[in-house]
Amino acid sequence: MKQKINQTKNRLNQKLNFFIVQTFKTVIKPFSRFFRKIFELANIQGAFGVFIFLSVISLVVLPTSLSAIQTAIDTRYTKNQVALDEIIKTEKTLRLPLASYIITQKFHILHPGIDFAAPKGAPIYPVMDGKIISVGYSRFGYGNHVVVQHKNGLTSLYAHLSKIEVKPGETVTKQAIIGLVGSTGWSTGPHLHFEIRQEGIALNPKGFFEAYYGERLASKK
Repeated sequence: MKQKINQTKNRLNQKLNFFIVQTFKTVIKPFSRFFRKIFELANIQGAFGVFIFLSVISLVVLPTSLSAIQTAIDTRYTKNQVALDEIIKTEKTLRLPLASYIITQKFHILHPGIDFAAPKGAPIYPVMDGKIISVGYSRFGYGNHVVVQHKNGLTSLYAHLSKIEVKPGETVTKQAIIGLVGSTGWSTGPHLHFEIRQEGIALNPKGFFEAYYGERLASKK
């Protein structure tokens, strides 16, 4: 009798464990990703200002489907493409933010930038000359991050830094080290999260760099 009870308990435990795993995969994990993006969007308010925050929320929350959201993003991206092309033609001081890298996360619907995998402590450089307009820390989003203002209405953001080497108001060149690669904030390992915006609108950094250099950037297969 006792053996049968134990067997029944084991079967119930196995079913419970299976239920918990499936629940995590189908419900908790997607919600975790969703709330991570909400935290990141909230950090945009602090890093780039209220107007940009509201415009991003309008893209993410108001449309009724993912395809509608993507269409809205594509439309805004297209409107800025002509001006972006002109900037690329005239800007002669563009560089990559890391000496070596591989892109592990691309620009997409809820990820307004790209992720560069790099060793912890690797130096990070501004992609163009500019002025530091914000430095900060967020536990549930960017971690240690720096925002640089450039010409032509461009701003760039560098996130998850292990150390920040600059202060707000400083003028920096593309040779200056503004921070070190880390894994602060909501991060699973050392990398640099990089964003670039024109007049507050997120641009695809990969396309931005490839248009300038005329070659594809290395991405994780």
